Amino acid sequence: MAETYHRVVKASDVEERAMLPFIVNRWPVLVCREDGAIHALINRCSHAAAELAPEGRVRRGAVMCPLHGARFKLDTGECLGGAGYKPLKIFAWREDAEGWIEVAVPDDAPGMEHLPVKPLG
Repeated sequence: MAETYHRVVKASDVEERAMLPFIVNRWPVLVCREDGAIHALINRCSHAAAELAPEGRVRRGAVMCPLHGARFKLDTGECLGGAGYKPLKIFAWREDAEGWIEVAVPDDAPGMEHLPVKPLG
């Protein structure tokens, strides 16, 4: 599956431990920073399909789902704590010469298994 880089956010606008949600070429993406490092992941918990950002938390190298507390490693997407949930999709990213974070997402539309479920009400 081919991927294309898309300009998403200025690197200087990604504060430490912030979780910024974006839709990039129809893909739900969260961009965050911890210990100075930028990360780009799918904005969907693999357990209950909940959005991770903006309500989740970034701590100790992991993102935590706000719905049930599942934790996933920022660098690999691997679930922590033995819950056995599928790993999160990690997106490649780069910073361009103008200081923008560009995230590579698939050119194809996301499937239902990639889209978060929005709570009712």
